[in-house]
Amino acid sequence: MTRWKSSLLTASLASMTLLGSSAWAQKEPPPGEEPRYEEAILEEGHGWQLKNIRGTVLDDATQTYQDYNEYIYSLQPAGIPEVPLPADIAEALTLDAQENKETVYTLNQTILREIEISREQGYLTPALEKLAEQPEEGAMLLGGPTPQSGCPDQIHTRSKSLSLNTPLNFSGTLGGGFSGSLSATGNMSGSATGLVEFAIKRTKVLWWCVPYGARFNYARAYGNAVVGYGAAINGNLSYNYSWQTQIAKPSLGGLSFWIGPVPVYVGFNLPINLGVDVQASVTGTINYNGSQSSTGSFDYTCTLSGCNGSSSYSLGGNNQQTLTGSVSGRVYPTIWAQAAVRAYLYTEWVAYAQVGVRPYLRGDLWGYYGNACGDADADGIQETVDALTFDLDWQLYLTAQASAFGSTPSNWNLWNTPRYHIAFWDLIGSDAIKPMISGTSTATVNVSKSHSAKMRPCWPYTDSVNYRFAWGDGGTTTLSGAAQSWTPSSHTWTTTGPKAMSLTALSDSHGRTLNQATSRTINVIP
Repeated sequence: MTRWKSSLLTASLASMTLLGSSAWAQKEPPPGEEPRYEEAILEEGHGWQLKNIRGTVLDDATQTYQDYNEYIYSLQPAGIPEVPLPADIAEALTLDAQENKETVYTLNQTILREIEISREQGYLTPALEKLAEQPEEGAMLLGGPTPQSGCPDQIHTRSKSLSLNTPLNFSGTLGGGFSGSLSATGNMSGSATGLVEFAIKRTKVLWWCVPYGARFNYARAYGNAVVGYGAAINGNLSYNYSWQTQIAKPSLGGLSFWIGPVPVYVGFNLPINLGVDVQASVTGTINYNGSQSSTGSFDYTCTLSGCNGSSSYSLGGNNQQTLTGSVSGRVYPTIWAQAAVRAYLYTEWVAYAQVGVRPYLRGDLWGYYGNACGDADADGIQETVDALTFDLDWQLYLTAQASAFGSTPSNWNLWNTPRYHIAFWDLIGSDAIKPMISGTSTATVNVSKSHSAKMRPCWPYTDSVNYRFAWGDGGTTTLSGAAQSWTPSSHTWTTTGPKAMSLTALSDSHGRTLNQATSRTINVIP
């Protein structure tokens, strides 16, 4: 029984592309028209399928779509020994696959049969006469070091350019370890160009070079995009939790063209995914909203085994609302969204490659209550302190994914920005943010005295902290050091008497604004 799959694509949604300039003359489809593609799988085995494909293909001469109905083999290198091929073609593909281990070949079954008939009868069949080409000048016509000596591959590319204006909109419940809701809104806009490259495979038949199939080489995506993204999450969580879903996959149209004797269909779509990752040490609640935008460019070339290229993004403005929460411990909620431009060969099952833009909102909710978090004013008593803070960062990743013959997709992180700090909230005026002071409570007038600063042991961050000592006589000293190491400073008082000294934790190197102070009295004696 055959299995039919069809795709009648429309370009009603303008979005980012995955194909660029062409080695052939650039051809745009007739206005309002898109290629049609259908397939029926007739036979299949390990790494191969025999299909009847039919649809429409753009004729370069007339600029109109013409119908076709062909029988083709789609195969990976693993399927070469199982497909009935002429011996020299099987040998040539096996050698080719040693250099192109992750690829897909498309072979015209009718042409393969015509090749065998022509060799048996000693002259070309009418079908091959239409395709036959003279070998390249200087090529060996008889014999040679390889089965196809004198008939090297011919490289061709095809392209499609679109613009991006794609909204992101999701609202729903998550379930599992999180009882609450998630919403995400935003937009990804810009423009891009992409390019797919194929190699025409040819063999020598008598004194002629005859094309019989094609090999997928790579897809390239390049362009620019503006990513605007916001998310809100609220609810209760009880343990580590991870969730993701595809919220949309709009079609971006397709291309249909001849590569030698093979009609090739390349489709495009825009899979949009949303995900949540939560690491939680204890039970708590979250309710926050944050947004961020980024502008930049990218240029990546992808095969089925990986991608290489470059990208550059800069951070734009941000806007966030007041948040609330309660926790005893530490919770790291991360929300991400991804829009990826995907190019696929015939159907996504046969082969696809994609490049995606994935921004993250990375949260850190910290709570504490107790008296095991240090003696800040050095009076010998551990204070009972509390804390409830929320820290929000933003980060952008360029990702890639590829799959062939329904295999588990391979995923790659191509590039990422550093983590950018958005905001830090102290939700309750946290005592546990107040820094610790070391040193005695007495000093001698006109004699330098040393005191040191550090954060309390329950402070969860390791970034360097900026402090300010106010010595109680009008003098101040600023200093910075590791959060959990004593950072020394010294001062000389010129008058006697009690001095109201204070130490303020101002900020840290990550960008958190702290502004919490510890006070103590220093008695300056003669």
